[in-house]
Amino acid sequence: MTKPERGSKTNGALVASSAPRSPWMGILKTCVAYTVGAGVIASIAAWPILGSSEAGSLAFGCALIVVFFGISLMVAEWAGRYRSSWALPAFLFMYVAKILGMGALVIFSGLPSWVLAPYFMWGAVGSLVLWQFGEIRAFSRARLPIFNHEDPVASPSDGGEHGKS
Repeated sequence: MTKPERGSKTNGALVASSAPRSPWMGILKTCVAYTVGAGVIASIAAWPILGSSEAGSLAFGCALIVVFFGISLMVAEWAGRYRSSWALPAFLFMYVAKILGMGALVIFSGLPSWVLAPYFMWGAVGSLVLWQFGEIRAFSRARLPIFNHEDPVASPSDGGEHGKS
């Protein structure tokens, strides 16, 4: 007898794979990889060309986006582990909170003296675009459960309420 291929039964029928318990950490890893990777490359490339203050400002803008946007995905992961139906509302709540928090941080505290505003802005905007790209890409590739298997309801084809004659 030969060993069945991965994802199939011994009779050759394919078996549906299950979705991960929570997709949020996978999305976080993808976003961090895109954003930090590009931020490090941009900062290292800017250092010899523009100078250390400009490169540091780019890196600081990138780091701020990673921290603020990473928090919402970690909160969604935590909420999803506690109760899976709370993950998306927690994510949306934190999304609004982080936008307000970043706005308050920029308006009321200002930037440190060593940060150059134009380079900080381009680092933050570029990181934000990459983060959103990574988030959309990772979320679209996530294996999410479509059907609620915990609460089966009898359907007419199963012989439910009106299915049997």
